[in-house]
Amino acid sequence: MDIILFNPLSRNGRDPRYVERIKTRLEKEGHDVRVQDLLTIQSVETFIKTCAPDDRIVILGGDGTLSRVADAIHGHAFTQDILVARAGTGNDFVRSLKTKETFVKVNTFLERLPLMATDGVGRRVINGAGIGLDGFVGHLVNTSTKKKNKFNYFRHTLEGFVKFRPVKASVTIDGKSYRVEKAWLVAVMHGAYFGGGMKIAPKASRKEDEIHVIVIKDIPKWLLTFIFPSIYMGRHTIFRRYVDTYVGKHVTIVTDNPTYAQIDGDTVYPVTTLTADIHES
Repeated sequence: MDIILFNPLSRNGRDPRYVERIKTRLEKEGHDVRVQDLLTIQSVETFIKTCAPDDRIVILGGDGTLSRVADAIHGHAFTQDILVARAGTGNDFVRSLKTKETFVKVNTFLERLPLMATDGVGRRVINGAGIGLDGFVGHLVNTSTKKKNKFNYFRHTLEGFVKFRPVKASVTIDGKSYRVEKAWLVAVMHGAYFGGGMKIAPKASRKEDEIHVIVIKDIPKWLLTFIFPSIYMGRHTIFRRYVDTYVGKHVTIVTDNPTYAQIDGDTVYPVTTLTADIHES
């Protein structure tokens, strides 16, 4: 049986027509289908007991939904195939896998995820986190009355350029510290993409046990606006005067003053510390 788990708070999850289309498609492929609201699952252990060994779990939602599922099932003995349907606004997780399949099996990629935390409160992360401008832009997007899509994300990014003020921060990677006096953003990534297609960490790979840290710093606001579109192609790293790239397993970012942060698109404020550890239990 295929068990469709949908998030009624997501864009497509609250559209019963979309959920029905996915259900109909799976049925035409010869599968028995059960549909369940993710928010009705009170206990992961209890849910697992209702699943047969050969059931498939189909997650209907975007990165935010998958991120919460990945964190919830971490440490549980989950033997069923977990598939993700392309149903979100950003789909950065699936985009990083470079596949055109509609239903993507993700078990392997959910087994060993980094733990990231803001001011000590954290969770397992599928894409990455950031502190500074990306957190502020995420705040603008998540509190906007406009529909979530790439256009509005870009529009709020431009608004962020105008309103955000760079922060002073200390960045420590595997015990080695760096001081940044004018940090626009510090992205801490397990995957290559965030923000609905921005290739912020172009060399990051889910197959590697590494965290990629991208620091955009010291750049004049007018030049940042000019360079920003190059992030979508992963070309921003050529501006080495303003973009630093690091790779490690343990990351700590501490800002001098509270700022905005985001973890897999969920924004947090105020924040002074962001930590990331790969494969910590």
